[in-house]
Amino acid sequence: MYDVAIIGGGPAGACCASACASSGLKTLVLEREKFPREKVCGDCLNPMAWSVLDTLELSSKVQECTHTKLEGVRFEGMHGCIVRVPFPETSRPKIGVSRSTLDQILLKNASRSGAQVIEESPLTELVRTGSGWRIQTAADCFEARHLVAADGRNSTSLRLLGLMPERFNGERVALQARFHSKTPLDNDVVLRFVDEGYLGLAPVGGGLANLCLVSRPQNLAEIKRRAVAEYGVPETLAWRSITPLRRAPLPVTRERLWLVGDAARVVEPFTGEGIAYAMRTGMECARAILADSPDLYKKRHADLYRGRLWLNHLARQACLHPKLGTAIVRTGALLPGLMALLTNKVLSAR
Repeated sequence: MYDVAIIGGGPAGACCASACASSGLKTLVLEREKFPREKVCGDCLNPMAWSVLDTLELSSKVQECTHTKLEGVRFEGMHGCIVRVPFPETSRPKIGVSRSTLDQILLKNASRSGAQVIEESPLTELVRTGSGWRIQTAADCFEARHLVAADGRNSTSLRLLGLMPERFNGERVALQARFHSKTPLDNDVVLRFVDEGYLGLAPVGGGLANLCLVSRPQNLAEIKRRAVAEYGVPETLAWRSITPLRRAPLPVTRERLWLVGDAARVVEPFTGEGIAYAMRTGMECARAILADSPDLYKKRHADLYRGRLWLNHLARQACLHPKLGTAIVRTGALLPGLMALLTNKVLSAR
Protein backbone atom coordinates (compact mmCIF):
# COMPACT_ATOMS: atom_id res chain seq x y z
CA MET A 1 0.00 0.00 0.00
CA TYR A 2 1.50 3.30 -1.16
CA ASP A 3 0.58 6.63 0.37
CA VAL A 4 0.60 8.28 -3.05
CA ALA A 5 0.56 6.88 -6.59
CA ILE A 6 1.34 9.36 -9.35
CA ILE A 7 0.42 8.60 -12.95
CA GLY A 8 2.90 10.37 -15.22
CA GLY A 9 6.56 11.24 -14.73
CA GLY A 10 6.65 14.62 -16.47
CA PRO A 11 7.32 17.92 -14.65
CA ALA A 12 4.05 17.89 -12.66
CA GLY A 13 4.32 14.25 -11.57
CA ALA A 14 8.06 14.31 -10.88
CA CYS A 15 7.88 17.48 -8.75
CA CYS A 16 4.91 16.12 -6.81
CA ALA A 17 6.74 12.82 -6.26
CA SER A 18 9.93 14.52 -5.05
CA ALA A 19 8.02 16.61 -2.52
CA CYS A 20 5.92 13.68 -1.26
CA ALA A 21 8.79 11.21 -0.99
CA SER A 22 11.22 13.62 0.66
CA SER A 23 8.56 14.28 3.31
CA GLY A 24 8.30 10.60 4.18
CA LEU A 25 5.32 9.44 2.12
CA LYS A 26 5.63 6.08 0.38
CA THR A 27 5.41 7.29 -3.21
CA LEU A 28 5.01 5.51 -6.54
CA VAL A 29 5.42 7.02 -10.02
CA LEU A 30 4.08 5.10 -13.02
CA GLU A 31 5.29 6.38 -16.38
CA ARG A 32 4.21 4.78 -19.66
CA GLU A 33 7.39 5.70 -21.56
CA LYS A 34 11.13 5.22 -21.07
CA PHE A 35 13.07 8.37 -20.20
CA PRO A 36 14.73 10.29 -21.68
CA ARG A 37 11.97 10.86 -24.19
CA GLU A 38 10.95 13.77 -26.35
CA LYS A 39 7.72 15.69 -25.85
CA VAL A 40 5.81 18.21 -27.96
CA CYS A 41 6.69 21.45 -26.20
CA GLY A 42 8.04 24.92 -26.85
CA ASP A 43 11.02 24.09 -24.59
CA CYS A 44 10.82 27.42 -22.74
CA LEU A 45 11.14 27.50 -18.95
CA ASN A 46 9.29 30.44 -17.42
CA PRO A 47 10.95 32.28 -14.48
CA MET A 48 8.16 31.17 -12.10
CA ALA A 49 9.68 27.66 -12.27
CA TRP A 50 12.86 28.71 -10.47
CA SER A 51 11.22 28.76 -7.05
CA VAL A 52 10.34 25.07 -7.49
CA LEU A 53 13.86 24.23 -8.67
CA ASP A 54 15.23 26.06 -5.61
CA THR A 55 13.03 24.03 -3.29
CA LEU A 56 14.16 20.79 -4.96
CA GLU A 57 17.79 22.00 -4.96
CA LEU A 58 17.99 21.56 -8.71
CA SER A 59 18.58 25.13 -9.92
CA SER A 60 22.33 24.66 -10.33
CA LYS A 61 21.86 21.36 -12.15
CA VAL A 62 19.47 22.93 -14.65
CA GLN A 63 21.80 25.89 -15.18
CA GLU A 64 24.66 23.46 -15.86
CA CYS A 65 22.83 21.54 -18.60
CA THR A 66 22.77 22.61 -22.24
CA HIS A 67 20.40 25.56 -22.56
CA THR A 68 20.04 29.09 -23.88
CA LYS A 69 19.44 32.17 -21.76
CA LEU A 70 16.63 33.85 -23.66
CA GLU A 71 17.03 37.60 -24.07
CA GLY A 72 13.76 38.67 -25.64
CA VAL A 73 10.76 37.78 -27.76
CA ARG A 74 10.16 38.93 -31.31
CA PHE A 75 6.53 39.14 -32.36
CA GLU A 76 6.11 38.99 -36.13
CA GLY A 77 2.78 39.83 -37.68
CA MET A 78 1.78 39.26 -41.27
CA HIS A 79 3.11 41.64 -43.95
CA GLY A 80 6.43 42.29 -42.20
CA CYS A 81 5.27 43.95 -38.98
CA ILE A 82 7.75 43.15 -36.14
CA VAL A 83 7.99 44.15 -32.48
CA ARG A 84 10.82 42.98 -30.20
CA VAL A 85 10.43 43.01 -26.41
CA PRO A 86 13.61 42.45 -24.38
CA PHE A 87 13.29 40.30 -21.26
CA PRO A 88 14.28 41.92 -17.95
CA GLU A 89 17.86 41.30 -16.86
CA THR A 90 17.71 38.90 -13.94
CA SER A 91 19.66 36.05 -12.39
CA ARG A 92 16.56 33.89 -12.91
CA PRO A 93 15.88 34.31 -16.61
CA LYS A 94 13.59 32.57 -19.05
CA ILE A 95 15.62 29.79 -20.66
CA GLY A 96 15.32 27.47 -23.64
CA VAL A 97 16.00 23.86 -22.64
CA SER A 98 14.92 20.60 -24.23
CA ARG A 99 12.15 18.71 -22.45
CA SER A 100 14.07 15.44 -22.65
CA THR A 101 16.89 17.04 -20.62
CA LEU A 102 14.68 18.82 -18.09
CA ASP A 103 12.28 15.92 -17.55
CA GLN A 104 15.16 13.49 -16.99
CA ILE A 105 16.60 15.77 -14.30
CA LEU A 106 13.23 16.05 -12.53
CA LEU A 107 12.36 12.34 -12.68
CA LYS A 108 15.81 11.24 -11.48
CA ASN A 109 15.40 13.62 -8.56
CA ALA A 110 12.09 11.99 -7.65
CA SER A 111 13.87 8.64 -7.51
CA ARG A 112 16.73 10.04 -5.43
CA SER A 113 14.16 11.55 -3.07
CA GLY A 114 12.80 8.07 -2.34
CA ALA A 115 9.96 7.62 -4.82
CA GLN A 116 9.70 4.30 -6.63
CA VAL A 117 9.71 5.10 -10.32
CA ILE A 118 8.52 2.46 -12.79
CA GLU A 119 8.88 3.36 -16.46
CA GLU A 120 7.34 1.65 -19.48
CA SER A 121 4.29 0.95 -17.35
CA PRO A 122 1.10 1.96 -19.18
CA LEU A 123 -2.04 2.26 -17.11
CA THR A 124 -4.93 -0.11 -17.91
CA GLU A 125 -7.45 0.18 -15.04
CA LEU A 126 -8.30 2.30 -11.99
CA VAL A 127 -10.66 1.07 -9.28
CA ARG A 128 -11.75 2.86 -6.12
CA THR A 129 -11.41 0.79 -2.96
CA GLY A 130 -12.38 1.33 0.63
CA SER A 131 -8.87 2.50 1.45
CA GLY A 132 -8.13 4.42 -1.74
CA TRP A 133 -7.24 3.08 -5.20
CA ARG A 134 -6.26 -0.10 -6.99
CA ILE A 135 -4.07 0.67 -9.99
CA GLN A 136 -3.59 -1.86 -12.75
CA THR A 137 -0.84 -1.57 -15.35
CA ALA A 138 0.02 -3.84 -18.23
CA ALA A 139 2.26 -5.90 -15.92
CA ASP A 140 1.45 -5.21 -12.25
CA CYS A 141 -1.18 -4.16 -9.73
CA PHE A 142 -0.66 -1.55 -7.00
CA GLU A 143 -2.70 0.04 -4.21
CA ALA A 144 -2.48 3.59 -2.93
CA ARG A 145 -4.37 5.86 -0.57
CA HIS A 146 -4.08 8.87 -2.90
CA LEU A 147 -4.02 8.99 -6.70
CA VAL A 148 -2.46 11.90 -8.60
CA ALA A 149 -3.31 12.27 -12.30
CA ALA A 150 -0.23 13.87 -13.85
CA ASP A 151 -0.52 12.37 -17.31
CA GLY A 152 -1.33 15.44 -19.35
CA ARG A 153 -4.10 16.88 -21.48
CA ASN A 154 -4.89 13.45 -22.98
CA SER A 155 -4.80 11.81 -19.55
CA THR A 156 -5.33 8.05 -19.55
CA SER A 157 -6.31 8.37 -15.89
CA LEU A 158 -9.19 10.70 -16.71
CA ARG A 159 -10.34 8.57 -19.63
CA LEU A 160 -10.45 5.43 -17.47
CA LEU A 161 -12.43 7.33 -14.83
CA GLY A 162 -14.87 8.79 -17.37
CA LEU A 163 -13.82 12.37 -16.53
CA MET A 164 -12.24 13.51 -19.80
CA PRO A 165 -14.06 16.58 -21.20
CA GLU A 166 -15.37 16.48 -24.73
CA ARG A 167 -13.16 18.04 -27.36
CA PHE A 168 -14.04 21.36 -28.92
CA ASN A 169 -14.97 21.32 -32.60
CA GLY A 170 -12.31 22.47 -35.06
CA GLU A 171 -9.45 21.97 -32.61
CA ARG A 172 -5.97 22.90 -33.73
CA VAL A 173 -2.92 20.64 -33.94
CA ALA A 174 0.63 21.45 -32.82
CA LEU A 175 3.68 20.08 -34.62
CA GLN A 176 7.13 20.27 -33.05
CA ALA A 177 10.67 19.36 -34.06
CA ARG A 178 14.25 20.33 -33.31
CA PHE A 179 16.83 20.98 -36.00
CA HIS A 180 20.31 22.38 -36.42
CA SER A 181 19.87 25.81 -37.89
CA LYS A 182 21.91 26.62 -41.00
CA THR A 183 22.06 30.26 -39.93
CA PRO A 184 23.33 31.49 -36.54
CA LEU A 185 20.61 31.68 -33.89
CA ASP A 186 20.21 34.70 -31.68
CA ASN A 187 18.86 34.38 -28.14
CA ASP A 188 15.32 35.50 -28.87
CA VAL A 189 12.09 33.57 -29.04
CA VAL A 190 10.27 34.23 -32.32
CA LEU A 191 6.47 34.10 -32.39
CA ARG A 192 5.11 34.62 -35.87
CA PHE A 193 1.52 34.90 -37.07
CA VAL A 194 0.80 33.51 -40.53
CA ASP A 195 -2.37 32.81 -42.51
CA GLU A 196 -2.42 29.17 -41.40
CA GLY A 197 -1.85 29.83 -37.67
CA TYR A 198 1.46 30.61 -36.00
CA LEU A 199 5.07 29.48 -35.71
CA GLY A 200 7.25 29.56 -32.61
CA LEU A 201 11.05 29.31 -32.77
CA ALA A 202 13.30 29.06 -29.70
CA PRO A 203 17.02 28.29 -29.34
CA VAL A 204 17.67 25.49 -26.83
CA GLY A 205 21.47 25.41 -26.83
CA GLY A 206 24.12 23.57 -28.79
CA GLY A 207 23.02 25.15 -32.06
CA LEU A 208 19.62 23.48 -31.86
CA ALA A 209 16.38 25.29 -32.57
CA ASN A 210 12.95 24.18 -31.40
CA LEU A 211 10.27 24.91 -33.97
CA CYS A 212 6.56 24.62 -33.20
CA LEU A 213 3.80 24.99 -35.78
CA VAL A 214 0.17 25.43 -34.75
CA SER A 215 -2.65 25.20 -37.25
CA ARG A 216 -5.98 23.61 -38.00
CA PRO A 217 -5.63 20.11 -39.48
CA GLN A 218 -6.51 21.19 -43.02
CA ASN A 219 -3.67 23.75 -43.03
CA LEU A 220 -0.86 21.58 -41.65
CA ALA A 221 0.70 20.74 -45.02
CA GLU A 222 0.90 24.40 -46.00
CA ILE A 223 2.39 25.59 -42.71
CA LYS A 224 5.02 22.82 -42.93
CA ARG A 225 5.93 23.99 -46.43
CA ARG A 226 6.29 27.51 -45.03
CA ALA A 227 8.65 26.27 -42.30
CA VAL A 228 10.79 24.43 -44.85
CA ALA A 229 11.02 27.49 -47.10
CA GLU A 230 11.59 30.16 -44.45
CA TYR A 231 13.64 28.42 -41.75
CA GLY A 232 15.60 25.94 -43.81
CA VAL A 233 14.00 23.00 -42.05
CA PRO A 234 14.95 19.70 -43.73
CA GLU A 235 12.03 18.28 -45.70
CA THR A 236 12.74 14.86 -44.16
CA LEU A 237 12.53 16.18 -40.59
CA ALA A 238 10.37 14.03 -38.30
CA TRP A 239 7.59 16.03 -36.64
CA ARG A 240 5.86 15.17 -33.37
CA SER A 241 2.23 16.22 -32.96
CA ILE A 242 -0.27 16.85 -30.19
CA THR A 243 -3.88 17.92 -29.86
CA PRO A 244 -6.05 19.38 -28.32
CA LEU A 245 -4.46 22.73 -27.51
CA ARG A 246 -7.40 23.74 -25.33
CA ARG A 247 -9.71 21.76 -23.10
CA ALA A 248 -12.28 22.53 -20.45
CA PRO A 249 -10.72 22.73 -16.97
CA LEU A 250 -11.68 20.15 -14.35
CA PRO A 251 -12.09 20.29 -10.56
CA VAL A 252 -8.59 19.71 -9.20
CA THR A 253 -9.63 17.38 -6.37
CA ARG A 254 -12.18 14.65 -5.76
CA GLU A 255 -12.14 12.03 -3.03
CA ARG A 256 -8.47 10.95 -2.82
CA LEU A 257 -7.99 12.02 -6.45
CA TRP A 258 -5.78 14.98 -7.36
CA LEU A 259 -5.22 16.58 -10.79
CA VAL A 260 -2.01 18.44 -11.63
CA GLY A 261 -0.53 20.11 -14.71
CA ASP A 262 -2.41 19.76 -17.99
CA ALA A 263 -4.64 17.03 -16.55
CA ALA A 264 -6.36 19.79 -14.57
CA ARG A 265 -6.15 22.81 -16.86
CA VAL A 266 -4.65 23.40 -20.32
CA VAL A 267 -3.34 26.87 -21.18
CA GLU A 268 -2.57 28.31 -24.63
CA PRO A 269 1.02 27.20 -25.46
CA PHE A 270 1.71 30.57 -27.13
CA THR A 271 2.47 32.07 -23.71
CA GLY A 272 5.16 29.50 -22.85
CA GLU A 273 4.02 28.93 -19.25
CA GLY A 274 2.99 25.28 -19.41
CA ILE A 275 6.09 23.68 -17.82
CA ALA A 276 6.11 26.17 -14.96
CA TYR A 277 2.40 25.63 -14.24
CA ALA A 278 2.99 21.88 -14.20
CA MET A 279 5.87 22.15 -11.73
CA ARG A 280 4.06 24.59 -9.46
CA THR A 281 0.83 22.60 -9.35
CA GLY A 282 2.76 19.40 -8.63
CA MET A 283 4.42 21.01 -5.62
CA GLU A 284 1.19 22.55 -4.33
CA CYS A 285 -0.58 19.21 -4.67
CA ALA A 286 2.12 17.49 -2.58
CA ARG A 287 1.80 20.12 0.14
CA ALA A 288 -1.96 19.66 0.26
CA ILE A 289 -1.66 15.85 0.42
CA LEU A 290 0.78 16.20 3.32
CA ALA A 291 -1.66 18.56 5.04
CA ASP A 292 -4.59 16.26 4.16
CA SER A 293 -6.37 19.34 2.85
CA PRO A 294 -8.06 19.29 -0.57
CA ASP A 295 -9.34 22.80 0.13
CA LEU A 296 -5.75 24.02 0.44
CA TYR A 297 -4.92 22.70 -3.02
CA LYS A 298 -8.08 24.17 -4.52
CA LYS A 299 -7.19 27.58 -3.12
CA ARG A 300 -3.54 27.55 -4.14
CA HIS A 301 -4.32 26.21 -7.58
CA ALA A 302 -6.86 28.98 -8.13
CA ASP A 303 -4.42 31.58 -6.79
CA LEU A 304 -1.73 30.42 -9.21
CA TYR A 305 -3.91 31.08 -12.27
CA ARG A 306 -5.82 34.10 -10.92
CA GLY A 307 -5.01 37.31 -12.79
CA ARG A 308 -3.28 35.46 -15.66
CA LEU A 309 -6.04 33.65 -17.53
CA TRP A 310 -7.32 36.80 -19.25
CA LEU A 311 -3.93 37.08 -20.96
CA ASN A 312 -4.07 33.45 -21.95
CA HIS A 313 -7.53 34.03 -23.43
CA LEU A 314 -6.22 37.03 -25.38
CA ALA A 315 -3.32 34.95 -26.71
CA ARG A 316 -5.69 32.17 -27.80
CA GLN A 317 -7.90 34.60 -29.70
CA ALA A 318 -4.85 36.12 -31.39
CA CYS A 319 -3.67 32.64 -32.40
CA LEU A 320 -7.08 31.56 -33.67
CA HIS A 321 -7.32 34.74 -35.75
CA PRO A 322 -3.88 35.69 -37.19
CA LYS A 323 -5.22 39.01 -38.47
CA LEU A 324 -6.12 39.92 -34.89
CA GLY A 325 -2.65 38.78 -33.79
CA THR A 326 -1.12 40.99 -36.45
CA ALA A 327 -3.25 43.94 -35.30
CA ILE A 328 -1.94 43.43 -31.75
CA VAL A 329 1.64 43.42 -33.07
CA ARG A 330 0.98 46.64 -34.98
CA THR A 331 -0.48 48.21 -31.85
CA GLY A 332 2.63 47.08 -29.99
CA ALA A 333 4.79 48.85 -32.57
CA LEU A 334 2.95 52.09 -31.82
CA LEU A 335 2.77 51.46 -28.05
CA PRO A 336 5.87 49.41 -27.17
CA GLY A 337 5.23 49.90 -23.47
CA LEU A 338 1.95 48.00 -23.78
CA MET A 339 3.59 45.00 -25.45
CA ALA A 340 6.33 45.01 -22.79
CA LEU A 341 3.69 45.11 -20.05
CA LEU A 342 1.87 42.08 -21.47
CA THR A 343 5.12 40.15 -21.95
CA ASN A 344 6.36 40.90 -18.45
CA LYS A 345 3.00 39.77 -17.05
CA VAL A 346 3.67 36.36 -18.58
CA LEU A 347 7.20 36.38 -17.14
CA SER A 348 6.20 37.38 -13.62
CA ALA A 349 7.58 34.82 -11.19
CA ARG A 350 4.97 34.97 -8.48
